[in-house]
Amino acid sequence: MKCQNCETNNNEGAKFCKKCGQPLKTELICPRCGHANSLDSEFCEECGCALVGNAPPVLQQAEPAQPSKEEPTSFVNDRYKVIRKLGEGGKKKVYLVHDTRLDRDVAFALIKTENLDEDGRKRVTREAQAIGKLGDNPNIVSIFEMGELNGQPYIIQPVMGGGDVEALIEKAPDHKLALDQTISIAKAVCQGLIFAHSKGVIHRDLKPGNVWLADDGTAKIGDFGLAVMTDVSRLTMEGMMVGTVSYMPPEQAMPGEVTSKADLYSLGAMLYEMVTGRPPFIGDDNVSIIGQHINMQPVSPTWHRADLPPA
Repeated sequence: MKCQNCETNNNEGAKFCKKCGQPLKTELICPRCGHANSLDSEFCEECGCALVGNAPPVLQQAEPAQPSKEEPTSFVNDRYKVIRKLGEGGKKKVYLVHDTRLDRDVAFALIKTENLDEDGRKRVTREAQAIGKLGDNPNIVSIFEMGELNGQPYIIQPVMGGGDVEALIEKAPDHKLALDQTISIAKAVCQGLIFAHSKGVIHRDLKPGNVWLADDGTAKIGDFGLAVMTDVSRLTMEGMMVGTVSYMPPEQAMPGEVTSKADLYSLGAMLYEMVTGRPPFIGDDNVSIIGQHINMQPVSPTWHRADLPPA
């Protein structure tokens, strides 16, 4: 039996390599779903994930397969029939569902309640209220309904067939978008911000992952969970930093008033990443990145991409 680590031939039935000590009876464990595959597998038998390439698969001794947790098949007394799971992040699970009452497909976002305190619940409600206040706008993801299911808040929104801009950047060559596509997205986001700001709503967490694309490519701003309505009191603690540091304006990282200009700064940081393939500032931790936002000027985008027109 050949060791996969040092290629030493070992006696049949050996459990560990006589030369390097690595376990011999191993299987390729899929990094996405955890399924155990045979050593000659190039793709996972369960989910199709590539097992060879830049990121080596996990090698471990074979263990009994654990049953996967069942996903729901419907929500709200069978009104919303699950078609498939669209994705899962740290804060919510999103499903493509069919609304049997209105005969249409919608996105059902089930908010995770783990570590969700009262302020977190207020942010969920505030997102719905902020978007509800904005009404229907072609460059803002609208909300059809919100409610609570067994103690878990949920939000129902239109299906954004084009995914988010973050995924678009991830798939682009060198993670850099074409200039005309970047300009198109920027114009749409600007229109959405103009409308939101005219209604007294500041987003405060604008980033590629919060800008979505419709099936026709139209960019729409979503995820208003940190939004501030300028005519109501702030729900966050005084001096508390909120937002995503890679796109955070200096004034938002420090105690003080946050105005609509904060969204424009975040949009600039987002545009920087779309054309250069990286945020304007990178650091080992949040503090170092915030410090750069406050104290430094970013390197010119042309340094990272020579084909950009001069400023």
